[in-house]
Amino acid sequence: MNILQLSFHASPFSEIGKNDGGGMSVYVQQISKHLSEKHNVTVVTGEKAESFKNKNLEFISLDIFEPELNVEDKEIHLQTFKNKLEEFLELKSFDVIHAHYWLSGLVAKEISNELNIPFVFTSHSLGVFLDGYNKERVDCEKIVMTSSNVVTASSVFETMLITDTYKVDENKIKKVTPGVDRKIFSPDLSVKKENIFLSIGRIQEQKGQLQTLEFLNNFKKIENDFKCIFIGGPSGKYGNEYLKELKKTVKDLNLEAHVEFSDNLHQTKIIELLNKSKLLIHTSQFETFGLVAIEANTMGVPVLSINNGSLMEIIENNKNGYFSENLIDKDVNNFVSNLLNEYNKSEEISLSCIEKSKKYDWKNTAMEIEIQYSSIIS
Repeated sequence: MNILQLSFHASPFSEIGKNDGGGMSVYVQQISKHLSEKHNVTVVTGEKAESFKNKNLEFISLDIFEPELNVEDKEIHLQTFKNKLEEFLELKSFDVIHAHYWLSGLVAKEISNELNIPFVFTSHSLGVFLDGYNKERVDCEKIVMTSSNVVTASSVFETMLITDTYKVDENKIKKVTPGVDRKIFSPDLSVKKENIFLSIGRIQEQKGQLQTLEFLNNFKKIENDFKCIFIGGPSGKYGNEYLKELKKTVKDLNLEAHVEFSDNLHQTKIIELLNKSKLLIHTSQFETFGLVAIEANTMGVPVLSINNGSLMEIIENNKNGYFSENLIDKDVNNFVSNLLNEYNKSEEISLSCIEKSKKYDWKNTAMEIEIQYSSIIS
């Protein structure tokens, strides 16, 4: 099978967490690696990056725009992306196209119509949940979904959203759960846990870091010995402004002794911090899945989250984390306080996290996607 993966706006093989490289990049990278064990896989991005070919896996950057360019400003390069795809690739040779994010989906739709190649679409985020509802984007997402042969959803929650909000035929939607790379996310149980909390994600309003600060401000009324490290750089048009707001809030709330901003860190450093941490705080306003949550669980770190849909399918209260409508809550404080002060309870929850995460595996994800590809190839 010859497979074309389109990741127009973000390079899946660049540094994760930088610019627009997040959970989507991990997803594309991992499924491509696993699929290439049996098939020929070509991954293409418009972002400037270093191309390579490794056996059955080829990564091509069409060098259209700099990584630092805001995703909102990348849209104008879509036609150039399609033109270069046609120039550099023999598109008719591909059996299936898998488009990631709505911008890639628009290009895949056109190629599919012109060459009669089936395509699969994975949204990775949905426009209906963004601040400042973008009707143009939502309309484009609807067009891409209804035009595709298969729409994959990462959770039951996302499946329901696509069916109810985008009015997509439920028979077209296939639930494919993301995984974890256990060679990378392998906990070292000999490492002593410290009173460290982590917040991992791009710095942008959608990720909800301000809510994390509000929780920390409330929590410090009952506990004083903790530090929260924010890992991730500014992203999007207003990312830098949001980071300034976060830093000002830290100062205004006298949280300087409890908060550290670390920008983007290499994955090995993140693994090191996860090994030492007692909690991941995940306050994203909306996630179709929440990959960082299962990565943390795999490392034995429970997740504190707001009720945002998909995380409710991952987290079981007092087992591998805690979710609540509002983090300014006595029960939330009790849960986190026990993690800091009750060694046996903290150890029990950590082991429960590891056990519950075992069902997530990228090899299984790739197999499920392979089944979907095969089902639409005539």
